[in-house]
Amino acid sequence: MSHAPPDPTLYVRAPVMSAEAGITLSRALFAACVQSFSPAIQKAAAKVNVAADKAQSALALRQKALGKVSDDTARLVDQAGDSSWSALRLRLLGAAELPGATYPDAKRAAELVTILFGPEGLSFLKETYPVQWSTADTILKRIDEEGLEKDIDRIAGKIYLDNIRAQHEQYGGMVQGILLREQAEGVNLNDHVRAMGRAIVDYATKVCASVDEDDPSSISAARSALRPLDAYREAAARRGSSPQPPATPEITTPG
Repeated sequence: MSHAPPDPTLYVRAPVMSAEAGITLSRALFAACVQSFSPAIQKAAAKVNVAADKAQSALALRQKALGKVSDDTARLVDQAGDSSWSALRLRLLGAAELPGATYPDAKRAAELVTILFGPEGLSFLKETYPVQWSTADTILKRIDEEGLEKDIDRIAGKIYLDNIRAQHEQYGGMVQGILLREQAEGVNLNDHVRAMGRAIVDYATKVCASVDEDDPSSISAARSALRPLDAYREAAARRGSSPQPPATPEITTPG
């Protein structure tokens, strides 16, 4: 290790880095912060770590959204859900048309159509996916809370409501995937990269300012604290022929 103090001009600009590399570098810098440093430097190191925390949360959200529901899949799930409700309603409407004198359940079938779908019928199926799911979920809750399942199964057949419940579960997963995708699309990882860069520069600048050229221990402490940043830049330079910086830099911290 060189006995010369670190050159402050080398640390006034943040390194070029991806979100993944920035998180790794920030963690390494925080771990390498020397305990004997002043409270101001310790605070700057903590800010580096906090910036990495926020970037990691945003990155996790973005990565989770990679498994998002595609538009084609969403349409298929929507069609299956719509069909399940339409099938039940048609079944109940058909039963309601039977002669009441011969089929006593005809009156109850008509009542169920009104209870479940009201005057607007299946118009809710034209709403956005989240609204459709919410409306369908409300209908299912009413079926359960008012004990309507027994009559529905007897008149329409058990398979109709069973199918609705199965499709509703799939629909809920699809809606959650879409909402997650929309949330992830609003996350700008570049903002987090810049925030980590600013925190790293602030920390490195304070570390350089702590050096007393007449005190070898302060030089050693500063170089040790900045070693992860130096190692990252050295690794990036070795990969200079690549247009992208290393995603997971080879960084070592003092043991």
